Amino acid sequence: VDSEVAVYGATTEAIEEALYLTKFAKRVYWITNVDVGRSSGDGVLGIERNKVLDEDLMDTLLDCPNVEHVERTRLVEIVGDMSGVNGVKVRALGSDEDTVLPVEGAFIYLAGGGTKPITDFCRTKVDLDENGGVVVDEDMQTSMPGVYAIGDIRNTDYKQVVVAASDGCIAAMSIEKFLNNRKTVKVDWIHR
Repeated sequence: VDSEVAVYGATTEAIEEALYLTKFAKRVYWITNVDVGRSSGDGVLGIERNKVLDEDLMDTLLDCPNVEHVERTRLVEIVGDMSGVNGVKVRALGSDEDTVLPVEGAFIYLAGGGTKPITDFCRTKVDLDENGGVVVDEDMQTSMPGVYAIGDIRNTDYKQVVVAASDGCIAAMSIEKFLNNRKTVKVDWIHR
């Protein structure tokens, strides 16, 4: 309850996360690198406000007394040590100076509205589907032998931790099979 946290991102998912955290945190910094400002008196919206954001949800968030909106600001670094996160370093657009916001948690929601996985780093190495998800077979192996992908990076309709855990189990057993050049998965039980 005495914690301060930061949520970075100009997506509906970031807004939902920040709104949820208002129930537990003393202060929630909602950091966006764009202007998502409210309507002015003449009905003109902020320069980046668009249909990607749920405007009603955003207004609810901005009305919370424990929310501080830090807009037109870039996330530079998550600061911490062996005890965990203790701040986020940010830089206002057009500034040369960094500021550290003292927080105990950082939640990052990047572009893509939360539905496109961040797969740019592997797009020249493995096959991706039309939505940017890594394509895998039933063993979770990608188009590159020995490389496996699990969870949301596959971009399935089921973005749940239990699905990622299941994918991880399948991949772990498949990797063990691959490394030992077996044709079948080795199980630790046998049904007779």
